[in-house]
Amino acid sequence: MIDTYQDWGASTPAGVGARFYEECGSTNAVAATFAQQGEGGPIWVIAGQQSAGRGSRGREWTSKSGNLYASLLLRPNLEPKDLTALPFIAALAVRDVFIAHGAPADEVRCKWPNDVLIGGRKASGILIESSAKSGGKLDYVIIGIGLNIAFYPEGVQFHATSLSEVVGKELAVRPVFESLSQSLFERLTTWNTADFRPIAQDWSTVAWGLGKHCTIKTVTESFSCVPERLAEDGGIVVRLDDGQEKRLYAGDIFPIAGLE
Repeated sequence: MIDTYQDWGASTPAGVGARFYEECGSTNAVAATFAQQGEGGPIWVIAGQQSAGRGSRGREWTSKSGNLYASLLLRPNLEPKDLTALPFIAALAVRDVFIAHGAPADEVRCKWPNDVLIGGRKASGILIESSAKSGGKLDYVIIGIGLNIAFYPEGVQFHATSLSEVVGKELAVRPVFESLSQSLFERLTTWNTADFRPIAQDWSTVAWGLGKHCTIKTVTESFSCVPERLAEDGGIVVRLDDGQEKRLYAGDIFPIAGLE
């Protein structure tokens, strides 16, 4: 049910609403239901915990109480092709938040395509989902964000951490959400959908793994390479061991043991 924290709406910039749930299946799923019911947005859906949290490619997202689980429902007058920059905008906003709450700036890095690391360990994931109208314009976009504040999962493919562990003290969820709401709002407000270059440059400046030998795993293969740069369409251009270039749009990047 909706929590008594009705004033969470006051944590968002003017004109942006918020709904808080003690528990839900997935904040992205709740936001999608709102969209299908005609909710205008922008509106945040925040959950104390999730029973069916999802990460990229359908992976489970561990969702116990103490971390932030939030999704922003938008109704942009855009086409799907205009969303190239959105994952990188969201990642940069999350980076802003971690730094604002005490994480060392030089240790907070954006990992392609949708993670944010602190000290080389995963502290956040981003899941963007959208639906288009029959005419090609977007009906809605949902930016789902999970931040490890109080705890992090063990035994995962990519080592994780939490913001509280990094800064050495307990942190409340609401102030972190307030920072996220403000930072993402400001970055979205100044977003020029016709020019990806400034965002690509900002992201690349603080990216993890660019120029370093890494392993990339996709659904069908695993190979070593050097990620070199973002492509103009949001893919990542890598240099294979045989010298050839390859452009990827999905996959997971891992450090090679001993080269972290």
